[in-house]
Amino acid sequence: MDGPFEAGTDLVAEGLSAANVPVFRMDTADFPHALELSASFTDGEWSGRLSNPHRRVDLAEVRAVYWNRPRLFEFPELSASDAHWARGAARIGLGGVLTSLEARWMNHPARASAAEFKPRQLKVARASGLSVPRTLITNSTDQVRAFAAGLGGAPVITKPLGMPTVVHQTGLETMYTRAVDLGDLKGIHLTAHLFQEQVPKEFEVRTVVIDGACHSVRIDTDSAAAEHDWRADYDSLKYTPIRTPCAVQEGVRRYMDAMGLAYASLDFIVRPDRAWIFLEANASGQWAWLHNELPLTSMFVHTLEKWCKT
Repeated sequence: MDGPFEAGTDLVAEGLSAANVPVFRMDTADFPHALELSASFTDGEWSGRLSNPHRRVDLAEVRAVYWNRPRLFEFPELSASDAHWARGAARIGLGGVLTSLEARWMNHPARASAAEFKPRQLKVARASGLSVPRTLITNSTDQVRAFAAGLGGAPVITKPLGMPTVVHQTGLETMYTRAVDLGDLKGIHLTAHLFQEQVPKEFEVRTVVIDGACHSVRIDTDSAAAEHDWRADYDSLKYTPIRTPCAVQEGVRRYMDAMGLAYASLDFIVRPDRAWIFLEANASGQWAWLHNELPLTSMFVHTLEKWCKT
């Protein structure tokens, strides 16, 4: 079905179709205008169907689900209060039926949502055997200065805890990781902020984990704009597939098991001494921009096809 799907979803759907795996494609924002749900609970299971103008699927036949960046439910014809009520009903009704299916998920919405919390990511990563940076989360300027002093003069960076984009009247602003100016800490008191030691960097790594397999690419740049966050200047980036060290692979697998994830994109800094430092993980991370460097599409398709047959 046509829709505003992200590029990775396009590649997965095309790959599954090429492998003759039946696919039903939907976006939560299609409900209820272009997506119909009919579900009955009998004998301990949900049965029924989902249908759109192009095709339909019996709920009992769903074996595997690729869930990535669905849009919010939209009710433009309703008042703000009625739309709020309708979104809640759609979330519990449609979402509740979908998440109750006897299917394997990449990733289950509840697991993906719980995995978003960066403080928990750091705790789980450290418990899994991965190295992590010293980190402070606070809304106190005094604590920021004390944290910086405790680093012995090492630089401090800050990164957003929530959505990295803000919509202003003048346009969209993207908040990248940046160096902290201890002389200018305005606004710290307004909400929670994350501060970390700036880890000495030889290069960075994006590791895409699919069903326990680690696929890593080295990221190099000579761009000043991408010094603290390579997302700030994609055009300057150079990608080189690299082997993930065994110890890191083991830690990553423990992390994925603890989080209950089948897929995630993890970011690392590799220090000059070649130690890999875990930064964060995204359970719905975009990956299509790397599919020419790594066999990601085939891995997603192979895994989902395997799940459909078991």
